[in-house]
Amino acid sequence: MNFEWIAMEHQRLHLIEEWPEGSYKEAALAAVHSTLEGLLRVHRPGLALPVCEICLNRLNRATLVEFPRLSQTEQPRTNLAA
Repeated sequence: MNFEWIAMEHQRLHLIEEWPEGSYKEAALAAVHSTLEGLLRVHRPGLALPVCEICLNRLNRATLVEFPRLSQTEQPRTNLAA
């Protein structure tokens, strides 16, 4: 039961993160953090925790690759078939 509750509160956390800034958002985030802390305090260490795709993507952010720009003298090829 705690596994599902932790997963639900974590999902709720990400939904609230998208709200506009304000005191209501701050209070809701504080409530979610408090609930998660309480649930994790009684969570058995041998049991797995839910995996969050959003958090995983934040940790493994893709790096930006910038391709070299064409120089002024070098023109792109335009011999494409119509």
